[in-house]
Amino acid sequence: MTRLSASTIALLVICSCLATSQAPTQPTGPRPKPKNLKVLPAKTTGDEIDKIMKQYRGDLGVKCEFCHEANDDPNKIDFASDENPTKEVARYMINMTADLNDKYLAEMPDRMYADPITCGTCHRGAKHPSVFVPTPRPEPPAAK
Repeated sequence: MTRLSASTIALLVICSCLATSQAPTQPTGPRPKPKNLKVLPAKTTGDEIDKIMKQYRGDLGVKCEFCHEANDDPNKIDFASDENPTKEVARYMINMTADLNDKYLAEMPDRMYADPITCGTCHRGAKHPSVFVPTPRPEPPAAK
């Protein structure tokens, strides 16, 4: 056997071992029924919650532990727990956003120019939205 073919065989063995090794997998099937829903409708499914929470994470640029109670094991989050005070703030903000969309924007005479408000409207990927500071406008010339 030549040196090149032995190297090639070794490479193939390593690649086949890596290809057959167990990679972490996402759970299959529907997600479990959510518990302790106080703002979102009680009939919301686990899959719907997952989609909603992914949107919140993206809008705020945070991980689940920002609102949910984390344990010593970061892979085990107590999603139903109300121990993290940020979760109550999130619930308040969810209600506020729904009110803005359902009560106020719904009453606009020409709604076609008012996109629905989301967490990302203000947060723009940041945990805490920045304060808007308008650009100073030039003073008009003084009257003579």
